[in-house]
Amino acid sequence: MAEDSQAGRAALEKLLTALGFHPVFAGSGREAVGMFFENQDISLILMDVRMPNLNGIKAAQEIRLVGGARGIKVPIIGMTAADGPEVRRECLSSGMTEMLVKPLDPRKLVELIRRLAPGAPAGQP
Repeated sequence: MAEDSQAGRAALEKLLTALGFHPVFAGSGREAVGMFFENQDISLILMDVRMPNLNGIKAAQEIRLVGGARGIKVPIIGMTAADGPEVRRECLSSGMTEMLVKPLDPRKLVELIRRLAPGAPAGQP
């Protein structure tokens, strides 16, 4: 999960851990890209769209362009406080699989994770 907000990370860590996931965290887009290439166990990415160092849009593009078959296959869910069709278009055109608006609805997040990662743990939010 790429999220630069400590509060956002803490909330998502609590939810994802309760669901049976073992999340790893990056505080910037650059760190997220590095972690993706270093950790072969990453099967889904939650990517904050607005981050320092390398934003989520550019990080998703880099994962898709440089990550080979795995980079193309792994679902990337963009997370942003900005809403609207242009933001959604920008996220999806960067290679993100889907986008959620913050504050995140835990049920929508869980539903999306289960749809995009069929082997996801079966816990409840």
